[in-house]
Amino acid sequence: MRIYFHIDELSRDGIVASVLKRECGARGSEVVYGNRVSNRLLPYFHSAFDVIIYPRPHLLYDIWGDKWINWKTKFVTLAAESVGVITKDAQVIARTLLEREYFEGNRKYAERIDAFCLWGEKQRTAIAKFAPELLSKMHVVGHPRHDARCIVRRNSRPHDPTVGIITRAVSLNDYYGRSALDPFCILLDEKFKYEFNYKKTRESLMSRRAAAKPADAIAVQSIDVKNTIEIINFLVGQGRKVTVRVHPKENALEWQRVLEKIGIEVKFSDPREPITSWLSGLNYIIGPPSTSFYDAVMLGVTPISISLIDERRLSFVDDLWEDNNCLMEFVFKPKLISELTAYIKQNNKLIMSDPVAKVLREEANFPDCSNSIRRIFEICELLVTRRSIKFEFCKCLMFWLYVITNRCFFFIWKLRRRFGRSRENSAIFAIDVKTQRFIEKLSRS
Repeated sequence: MRIYFHIDELSRDGIVASVLKRECGARGSEVVYGNRVSNRLLPYFHSAFDVIIYPRPHLLYDIWGDKWINWKTKFVTLAAESVGVITKDAQVIARTLLEREYFEGNRKYAERIDAFCLWGEKQRTAIAKFAPELLSKMHVVGHPRHDARCIVRRNSRPHDPTVGIITRAVSLNDYYGRSALDPFCILLDEKFKYEFNYKKTRESLMSRRAAAKPADAIAVQSIDVKNTIEIINFLVGQGRKVTVRVHPKENALEWQRVLEKIGIEVKFSDPREPITSWLSGLNYIIGPPSTSFYDAVMLGVTPISISLIDERRLSFVDDLWEDNNCLMEFVFKPKLISELTAYIKQNNKLIMSDPVAKVLREEANFPDCSNSIRRIFEICELLVTRRSIKFEFCKCLMFWLYVITNRCFFFIWKLRRRFGRSRENSAIFAIDVKTQRFIEKLSRS
């Protein structure tokens, strides 16, 4: 069996790709890494693969239109992010998994997907309620980045509390270098104003997500940046060991430049290091409300939210922002920086109580997600039927032709990028031999 696995964000999805390759290798199968650059080759080489794995259906028709619907390859979706506030509204999570087109009457895209790998039972329940006809294609596998092989634990956490800071200012500090005005392009777009126009009930579900309100999102991110800088300065001044992890959709160099200009010396995490590996060396993680808090709690790290430090922030937040996800009820939210530092000094922790465990179990299938990638492989294996020797030979020939073409393609692509002086980032990068080796080293066997 040969699998094409799309890496949408290297810093986020690379670890899953790495473990899946190990799993397939142990079972006599192969995995090829793909991304937004290599996608353009698939219309010519799709027959080389038995299974193509993508995060969401919309990426398939955004890239290839309707061409992919007639390909003989099996299609599997595995969400890149599927915990947090979106799971609070069953209609919203169903729309996220199946896309708006499904609820607006264009069902051919979701129906073409052969299997949906879900993170938790909560997501499956949403499908059972709003799209029961697709329930047989839904498989709960768990949070893929918390497969046991994705977690490379440090030897031990230091005696003195080590603090990690996470940022989230994607509108202000976009990794593509887009203007802060760019989010306003969708301000009058009905597609972003509503989750969907439900054909069955003729209702329009208004979007309450941050992306639908760019002015509010920028206001919140501005406040978060101010608070983050003040907190870093305070903790460093106390002699705390602080590491900053910049959001994968931000430009990390800008954070480094700003903090250096202010005069704050702080360590930055390697943006390519899996978040589970980074968290395993921390005692606390501090930042605006984030799904990263789920990762932290599952690894025994205590999250601290900065959402209440500036009360102006509350007036901009809607109900489907991460401030209101199910885990946030249990997260410490200080109103003063002095309260935050006192909490750390007293060595307070978030306890894995039954209510916390219930949230993680329902949304991420924790702790059973430790075998999530094995389940993904087994689902793919069930979809693939054995063919004749002649057919398999032709498929093998096409596969190696793809491998050779892919290497030549990325060699030329890198040359063009170099002369164009455009930098690679977590989403747009060359999958050359060096990158492949890096990905393969991310996981442990």
